[in-house]
Amino acid sequence: MIVLGLDTTGPDCSVSIVDEATVLAHISENIGRGHAEVLAGMVTEAFEAAGLAPHAIDRLAVCTGPGSFTGLRVALSFAIGFAMPREVPVIGINALTLASQQSAPEQDKTTVVLKDIRRNEVMFATYSGFNCLSGSSPRTGTKSDARQEAEHFRAPMTEVGTIDTRILAWLAINLNPADYPPEPLYSRGPDAKLPGGASPRKA
Repeated sequence: MIVLGLDTTGPDCSVSIVDEATVLAHISENIGRGHAEVLAGMVTEAFEAAGLAPHAIDRLAVCTGPGSFTGLRVALSFAIGFAMPREVPVIGINALTLASQQSAPEQDKTTVVLKDIRRNEVMFATYSGFNCLSGSSPRTGTKSDARQEAEHFRAPMTEVGTIDTRILAWLAINLNPADYPPEPLYSRGPDAKLPGGASPRKA
């Protein structure tokens, strides 16, 4: 199985192509902004480096957040647009889930994962293996909130670092697409206000 992994949730724009045993191509650049302008070119470059054509891809893996409205939608939109005409599945994995697997891949290991989303807030959740513990879906709070949860579960805390699309793609090989849809996990609601001061609804 050959998987194309994509991430545009943060300052990095990252593309990887892997099979079950090998990294066929990996390109990652810290660009800050402008992911929409460079992602397609990076994917083309990755195909050339791997010596593959687009029809060779069996599934895609995309990091679904947390991130901004604009940033994370770049990879999501590209993945869905790439996959639909080829009828290949898209696996969505958020950064917290990915970090839980990198730090504690054992199925019975519990860990609290958090990501700094600025404004003195974090998004966090508690994982056992690949699954959030009951009542611990990703949510926004403070580092103190995450620390209290770690104390409650007597679990270590792990902070999300750079998204590695090679690991993202490898994880997607064994996941059921129905269980991991490419749905965005936004850091917070939009700052824009409608007339009258109302906030737009999340997509």
